[in-house]
Amino acid sequence: MDSQVNNLPGLSPADLEFLRKIEAGLPITADVSRADALLCTPLSKDRALVAFHAIPNSISSLYRSDATGRVLNAEDQPLLFQALNSGSGGRRQREVLSNGAPVIQDVFPVHNHEGKVIGALLIETNMIAHERQRRRNRHFRQAVVWMQEMCARGELETAASISGFSLYDGVYMVDHNRTVVYLSGIAANLYRSIGITPEVRDQPLESLEKTDVDLVELVMKTRGCHSIRTETEDGRIWVRTAIPLRMPAVGWRNYWLALPWTPFASGAGEHEIDSVLVLLHNATEAVQKERELNVKSAIIQEVHHRVKNNLQNIAAILRIQARRVESDEARQHLTEAVNRVLSMSVIHEFLSQDEHRPINVKDVCQRIASQVTQVSANPEQEISIQVQGSSIRLPASQATPLAMVVNELMLNAVEHGLKDRPRGTIRILLEEADDTVSLQVEDDGQGLPADFDVEHHPSSLGLQIVHTLVTDDLKGRLAMESIVDASEAEPVIRGTRAVVTLPRRSARML
Repeated sequence: MDSQVNNLPGLSPADLEFLRKIEAGLPITADVSRADALLCTPLSKDRALVAFHAIPNSISSLYRSDATGRVLNAEDQPLLFQALNSGSGGRRQREVLSNGAPVIQDVFPVHNHEGKVIGALLIETNMIAHERQRRRNRHFRQAVVWMQEMCARGELETAASISGFSLYDGVYMVDHNRTVVYLSGIAANLYRSIGITPEVRDQPLESLEKTDVDLVELVMKTRGCHSIRTETEDGRIWVRTAIPLRMPAVGWRNYWLALPWTPFASGAGEHEIDSVLVLLHNATEAVQKERELNVKSAIIQEVHHRVKNNLQNIAAILRIQARRVESDEARQHLTEAVNRVLSMSVIHEFLSQDEHRPINVKDVCQRIASQVTQVSANPEQEISIQVQGSSIRLPASQATPLAMVVNELMLNAVEHGLKDRPRGTIRILLEEADDTVSLQVEDDGQGLPADFDVEHHPSSLGLQIVHTLVTDDLKGRLAMESIVDASEAEPVIRGTRAVVTLPRRSARML
């Protein structure tokens, strides 16, 4: 519900609680009605607030976006303000225009427990859906009206926990005598698929499955909405949702609604249930696909876990080889290879936890920084690596090459920028703006050579790898410069800064 409702002076705490009860029943009412349902509260004599907009799952909405929080005026909504100002809006229908399309609008005034009008419920249906509803079974049409009335009275508050009603769900209706008085074509086909042949005319509820009987009896007993999910041995999964219906008192304001149909003869008391509407959803295919995806996901995660272990084994072998070689240059190359392998294993470790979730690049940088410190730093050298900035999440297709880039830039800073220094600091900064991600790696070392060219620097394999990954894989830009302190009498070089800028790639593009 829109937050502005809490600050309206004309509503008491009891009124707010009553409006929340109405809000709880709006989604399922919109679904079954195949219409947009809007709960409105008055702001002034000629202005009203859409406190909550329930968008139907069973049909396309009349609105391009959620109308919650929108302000309506009396000129455009005469029926709404008639209900708000006089309480006599009733359920009359009137054609209005919405984006050039004819719409049928039903208005239900909302009265609090003291009889004061504190709002109104709008049910807006496009003309095509309205005509289809008119051709449906009279009992179902009556059930829709009852639901709308009950929703306006706050009697569907238990519907907040039930699932919605979609276009391809079945529905049937049971009266207080436990007779199925209406069965939709989709519901009939579902029962035929399991060997139950529905009768053309009224049939006893016992002719369906035992689950149907148990669910209806539960609703009759508790007078609340309930859902039951059943799974049979053959793998069939159905979700049944039952909604209690109570016939409103027929008075001079709403008697005309019953004229086209023969209403139920209420055999129950004022607070008893006259009928039950059961929504039937076949979830078999969706659940089976979900389970198959879960199995595949588990297998893929296990593959990532094993790849991570294999990469770490390779890194361990390279470490052993590095200890045995006598050439310092060969030892340095093997150490760099160890770091490159470990930087890739970090990505597989994250993917082994959840392959679908984007990877937190900041966590990856911290892990790689720890590895670089342990593997590459001189034991006599004190190097501090700081990771700062936003916790940016990227898909694996971007996080993997970016991890390699971070590894190479840190190795380059340790090997060249901080070479022959007793101590040094490397700072990694992550930033994002709109659809762009920026990575900065800075050190407080000796800076870049005067003739340095990042695009043509054959002496460094690491920077060649970085340039290729950034431009080809990440479709980004790489810039490197010396950090110059101009506050002194003569400019002093205080280190090196590498900046990688790349566009954020949507996971849907993968």
